[in-house]
Amino acid sequence: MLRKARKISRHWRARLRPGAHAPLFWHIGTPNFGDDINPAFFEALSGKRLRFANDRRAPHFLGMGSILKSATEASVVLGAGLLEPAAGKMPGTVVALRGHLSRRALAIADTIPLGDPMVLVDRLIRPERGHDIGFVPHARALPRLRKQVPAGMHLIDVSRDPWLVLRDIGRCRVILSQSLHGLIAADAFGIPNIWLAPSLEMAGGAFKFHDYFSTLDEGKTAVEITSRLLREPPLHLATVSRYAGNKAEYHAILRAAVREGTAG
Repeated sequence: MLRKARKISRHWRARLRPGAHAPLFWHIGTPNFGDDINPAFFEALSGKRLRFANDRRAPHFLGMGSILKSATEASVVLGAGLLEPAAGKMPGTVVALRGHLSRRALAIADTIPLGDPMVLVDRLIRPERGHDIGFVPHARALPRLRKQVPAGMHLIDVSRDPWLVLRDIGRCRVILSQSLHGLIAADAFGIPNIWLAPSLEMAGGAFKFHDYFSTLDEGKTAVEITSRLLREPPLHLATVSRYAGNKAEYHAILRAAVREGTAG
């Protein structure tokens, strides 16, 4: 009941953001920086104020996340992806998709720009290094894994303010992440990282990860989370994968779509 009340409260705060005008849809569920960052992220990217899209029958932007199934004919898609393989026709207008797997599943032309918008986070903030090893569990696994974090490892709570989460990630020397956007942020900041395997709490399994990996110069291999792994992280497995596209061009495409688009 408390979780539901918090969700409703967050939903209304998003709908009533002061001074906002252009409607943007994103997922509002369990507090999670990868979803919650949407309005502030696209505002920083574009300079245009945004609010939650109350009516998806009216023109609106569709932000980052595995939310393509929420698209309607009125959606303008800004780098979202599928949660799992699902063939079908893509409604709305596609500016960009998260990756090749989403594009192929929906039979969309290969000329569409690809990339999770989070690949651009290093163009928005540049945190200074401060921590050693950071651990980023998925939002749903956080309560279970919190007590397993050993001394000396920095637990990054993804339910906190999203900019604080991103700054925490950016301050680490190495990142161990079960969170997709934790991995993306680490790659964007040039921080070696290890992909921790999805848990049963995570809907969609590994699909969204491989969708993101399809836009990189090299993919990643998942490592199972164990108590020993947290005590003795296999740091030799940590890598940085580079976005295969042109970040400046992708930034310009998304910025123009929000600033000049018809949504709102």
